[in-house]
Amino acid sequence: MALQPKIIACGNSVATFAMAVRFLTGPAVMAVASIIVGLRGTLLHVAIVQAALPQGIVPFVFAKEYNVHPAILSTAVIFGMLIALPITLVYYILLGL
Repeated sequence: MALQPKIIACGNSVATFAMAVRFLTGPAVMAVASIIVGLRGTLLHVAIVQAALPQGIVPFVFAKEYNVHPAILSTAVIFGMLIALPITLVYYILLGL
């Protein structure tokens, strides 16, 4: 990650799309799946907030090891960590936790 020439190695449009999918679609899919299996109340809210948390470094390590889009994963890890706190706080406030 530190050796890449640009901070956004995969390009702005791909990074924006990846962050939108990660922080909008992920919690939405978690909400639908949680409702289907019967989660309600605080457990449902916690599951949605957890879906909005950033990914760790492990996916990047696997992507680098197997050479499967490491540029996209490195950008996702960097920007995911930076924008996760405000987004998680917004979900926390909206869900009333």
